[in-house]
Amino acid sequence: MTNKQMILEAKNIITGYKDKKVTKGFSFSINSNSITVIIGPNGSGKTTLLKTISGIIKPVSGNIFYLFNNDILDSDKMNSVTLAKVRAVVLSKPPETGNLTVFEIISLGRFPYTGWRGKFLQQDYVETEKALAEIGIGDLSNRIFRTLSDGEKQKVMIARALAQNTPLIFFDEPAAFLDLPSKIELSKLIANLSKNKTVIITTHDIDFALNYCNELWIIDTDGNIHTGTPEQLSNIIEDILKVKLGEIRV
Repeated sequence: MTNKQMILEAKNIITGYKDKKVTKGFSFSINSNSITVIIGPNGSGKTTLLKTISGIIKPVSGNIFYLFNNDILDSDKMNSVTLAKVRAVVLSKPPETGNLTVFEIISLGRFPYTGWRGKFLQQDYVETEKALAEIGIGDLSNRIFRTLSDGEKQKVMIARALAQNTPLIFFDEPAAFLDLPSKIELSKLIANLSKNKTVIITTHDIDFALNYCNELWIIDTDGNIHTGTPEQLSNIIEDILKVKLGEIRV
């Protein structure tokens, strides 16, 4: 997409589980080619919110809508294959993968396009190789995934998301287990994706939020979600996160 347009929106969603509401009623609209960062204290519901708007879990109430092939679709009525063509998800901890190679892990991102037989066509090879090249890990292609460093594993998972060829990518604390150099490298990599993708990410990294987000969502301890630019939310950042903006490296 070259022009920004609405790609994801929600109306009055409440997140949580059967016996517990986590975040309160919330409506939003997100444009293409942007970065939305979700921050908040530990236990405030960042991951629950991300899993809800990405379709992994259902909202307690409310509706979520995705733009797909120029149609606005209610996520509750989308099957798993259609949803997988709209969004990819990268979690904080990579999955257990046995002896699968890096190439095989990335190629799993092509499952929405391989049909019920799972037949891998030439285009699927092309997209997998393209993702390897874009993330700069072509030299890892034949490595066993479980032998990689944490930073390398996260790069592979991002490449798998790219191979999935979706307009939306969700990240849940992708740098949680990385050392500082790897966190910085990963932050720049994710920020660069917004040139062609819409990125929604949960993080504790205030530096990343201030430097790269188009919109910031802050969840407070009561389950309210505050939205705006970092400048608009400066008082809330200090009140809720107990961080003074003047002390943050930007």
